[in-house]
Amino acid sequence: MPNPITEKSKELAKARKADSHCVLKMEMAAQGQSPRFLIISPINRSSQDLQLLGLEQGDAFHGTRIPGIALPNPDSSPMLFAGPVAFNSFFSDERGVILTFETSEPEEIIHTTISHLKKHPDLEDLQPIVLQVNYAEGRARIFPHSAGRNYEAENWLLSRLVKPDNVDDDVLVLMCSDSRLQPPATPRGVPYVIQTLGGHVSEYNPDNPEAVLLDEFFLRWLSHREKFRRIIIIAHGNFEGHGPSCGAGIASLNVSSVQGAYLKPIIEKIQIDASAIEDIPAKNAEERVLSIANATQKNLMTYPAIESLTKRNGIPPEFISILVMDTVSNVVSELETITSADRNGLRDVL
Repeated sequence: MPNPITEKSKELAKARKADSHCVLKMEMAAQGQSPRFLIISPINRSSQDLQLLGLEQGDAFHGTRIPGIALPNPDSSPMLFAGPVAFNSFFSDERGVILTFETSEPEEIIHTTISHLKKHPDLEDLQPIVLQVNYAEGRARIFPHSAGRNYEAENWLLSRLVKPDNVDDDVLVLMCSDSRLQPPATPRGVPYVIQTLGGHVSEYNPDNPEAVLLDEFFLRWLSHREKFRRIIIIAHGNFEGHGPSCGAGIASLNVSSVQGAYLKPIIEKIQIDASAIEDIPAKNAEERVLSIANATQKNLMTYPAIESLTKRNGIPPEFISILVMDTVSNVVSELETITSADRNGLRDVL
């Protein structure tokens, strides 16, 4: 049976290729990325935020926040927050960092998030654009603060508001923070999304505050409709024969060239986890991102909430799956788990 997400992505790609504006965006994506915004979204609203604000392919690099909890300080959130922010600092066309909150979230969470945001050294000169959002109605208002304002960017974003699609809360996607990637749609709407460098998630460690928070999220998410929940890990790169690879995948192949107190440890961890999966060292970024996806799948099984579910019910073959996404077209394809030795046949498989 065809995967409904891959079928949906092909339909959307066909429509984009018939739209001259989208074709231009894809042509720009093929040359690289230079996003205007960094956006940090709660997992359950990540896909909707892009739609709400009319942010298209290449417009926004993505970080992630646990829903209903203030963004931790950068030292306590290297994977979801500090690493993506550090990578984003290399882009020159920055206009601001967008933070979104549901209207029901307390102001204390907002103030703490802004405070922790400004502790990241790569965000000292980037003004926060803070939005309180009513997703059901597609409305948002600016939350005033004293951490520096970009009124032109705020007004520009407010002028673009569109009611987003409904959320399919049965599907959780793990994918790269890359601004050229748009989360895939499902037949029921748009999924929850965790966006990190390379789509990588580290193993559970009870001494790691970020892992503990993520496990608490998994526990809440899996406590309802657990038989219907699905996790999809997406590896992205040049899977259609042209265009760019994943930046994190490239960096993990040459860790010695990576600098930065927050960026280097993340890339090193990606390299360690991916290398442990590879029978033969990856020769290129496309091989590496497949290893990262397989390592992430393995790491997810160490989270107590997920481990508990699988012990109760076994591991449904479709509970955690891996798909690949082409960076330029955003077409999602199925691919059996392969080793780097099989990589030469990848084009034929796709």
